Amino acid sequence: MLDALDDPRANAALLILEVGQSHVSVATSVADRVYTNFRFDLDDLDGIEKAAEEGWAALPQDRMRAAAAASVDPVEMDRLRDRIPKIIGEPLRVVGSELHRPLSLALEEPDLVGLDRVCAAAAAYETLGHACVVASFGTAITIDCVNDEGAFMGGSILPGMRLQAKSLGSVIAPLPDVTIERPTSVFGTDTASAIRNGVVFGVVGAVREIVERYADALGRWPDLVTTGDDAELIRSECEFIDHIVPDLCIRGIAIAHKRHFSAFRDAT
Repeated sequence: MLDALDDPRANAALLILEVGQSHVSVATSVADRVYTNFRFDLDDLDGIEKAAEEGWAALPQDRMRAAAAASVDPVEMDRLRDRIPKIIGEPLRVVGSELHRPLSLALEEPDLVGLDRVCAAAAAYETLGHACVVASFGTAITIDCVNDEGAFMGGSILPGMRLQAKSLGSVIAPLPDVTIERPTSVFGTDTASAIRNGVVFGVVGAVREIVERYADALGRWPDLVTTGDDAELIRSECEFIDHIVPDLCIRGIAIAHKRHFSAFRDAT
């Protein structure tokens, strides 16, 4: 029988879609490297489809090509799963459905964990090879832990910084709209800067506290890998971030595809 380790799909050049809460990233990956990564609003279907078509055409013609995706939005994923194959002429394989999850999950209910979190954690562990924490700063903030054996232990979820600021204005009036950016002073001198300081410094404090608790459970301080829109902002106020990887989830989707077709050897 065909040895799964010899399945050419394991080394396919990839078109990758990452479907988030507010955006879709369309990327290409060849030989474990990400070459393009374009981001679109969820409702920009024309832009997503054009980028997918162009990305597929740009993949090397002398090797097998495939398409992979992961999503936290099943409705949007179903829409793209229907439309993208019509453009590229190949199926769109989705992590957690057509593709196995790229990490083992030390959880009682693994199906309830966002696959974007699992893919990002898999990419971090693949590079480091030891226990690490992955923090993603976007619409929500997720702070997840992988142990030394490469098992996803779970994590913590907080509202994203813009969501925190917006939530104040939705229940307390009148409050100003606040741009989330690096604070200019320790002390907020007006309402807007006080909200900004509270959100940014509060998130830095939350990250420190959560990672310290993970370190206690692991027995040592883990590497902290960050990703997402606000990763650079947090690093400007946080001295213990080890790595920023903007395309971490994209890399994890590529790993999921590779492992799905190369993880098991048929002994018969």
